[in-house]
Amino acid sequence: MQRNKKILLHISLIDGVGPAGALKLIKYLFSERYPDMLDADFIELIKHQNELDLEQVYFYSVHDLIRRAGFTERIARQIVAGLADQTSLEAECALLEKHNIQLITIFDESYPEILQQIYLPPLVLYCKGAPLEHTAKRISIVGARTATTYAQEVINQLVPALVAQDWQIVSGGALGADAMAHAATLSCSGKTIAVLGSGLLKPYPDANISLFKHISEWGGSVISAFPLNAPPEKGNFPARNRIIAGLSHGCVVVQAGVKSGALITAQFALENGRQVFAVPGLIDHELSIGCHELIKQGAKLVASVNDILEEFNESVSHTTFTAARKDHVSPKDDLSLVQATKAQGLTGQQLGIEESDPILRALTTASTLDDLIMRTGFDIVELQNRLFELQLDGKVKQHFTGAWEKSS
Repeated sequence: MQRNKKILLHISLIDGVGPAGALKLIKYLFSERYPDMLDADFIELIKHQNELDLEQVYFYSVHDLIRRAGFTERIARQIVAGLADQTSLEAECALLEKHNIQLITIFDESYPEILQQIYLPPLVLYCKGAPLEHTAKRISIVGARTATTYAQEVINQLVPALVAQDWQIVSGGALGADAMAHAATLSCSGKTIAVLGSGLLKPYPDANISLFKHISEWGGSVISAFPLNAPPEKGNFPARNRIIAGLSHGCVVVQAGVKSGALITAQFALENGRQVFAVPGLIDHELSIGCHELIKQGAKLVASVNDILEEFNESVSHTTFTAARKDHVSPKDDLSLVQATKAQGLTGQQLGIEESDPILRALTTASTLDDLIMRTGFDIVELQNRLFELQLDGKVKQHFTGAWEKSS
């Protein structure tokens, strides 16, 4: 690992310093060499990154940081003590290598340009999967953890058209609308970025661990600004939401209650000059309240994907979307059955596997989620999980309209 990159990682690992303290320390380094740049925009400082030797941070005293850099005594002592301890840095570097996780610093060419522009951008990002791109079209889709079939149908209509226009879909990896957005993007071979509120080795929520694995293996990225073993603490999620908004040129809210993380993300988007979109819902539904409030406050109402695309001078493409990936073996497949099938040369149909699946039995014609709930008795969460696995196995596919049917 390059020396400057390693030092940035070390700074980011110091407890209690945070992005504000870390960026203040870097600005102080610049100001020592270029006194007139102390108050410069950080983007301007990044242009001069190759002229900076970060090694100097190891020689600062508590007195230097208080009197010359303007830190409080408590923070100054934390910085000096943290930089004197190499243990956490070496442990983090070992984990990065062991788990094949990329470290992206704010000075790297792959660090997203749009994220560099926000107030207090994260100093480092941990990334599993495809490298991030410095310039790419990204839009976030966020919503309630208790999102309904309505949210699923909306997302299934919006995502394929956005992917066809080379938009990457960003969300927070949570249950509900976030997971729907990630899964819909994977199903039409798009790139999705999941931003976690925990370290990459402590992915949260547990129910989406399989989804995160699919994202990182199929051309997407799972990222975090937190150390690898950081737990999903409550205070992490506003910071996670800031990154979601900061990565995106626009933010689409699909179902949100009065108090919602999705609304916080939308607020961050507004603060950073990004376009906010909101999908209206039934006037008496509790998950419509947040979206309707956003619309009252000036968010753009989304009735179709054109309402999003026209803000970026684009229009709907008539591309045919491929929903199923036929080369994947689900991790939930029963291993003994798979081995027996291979050993005896039997097909799944001969073993009666397909006929025994209630969803496949119910798919006699193209069906909506509501149709399948009525026919199978599954609740929405279980149905979505099962459809996702069947889709990964290439057994079902989804129309642009949102309807499901067996793959041919």
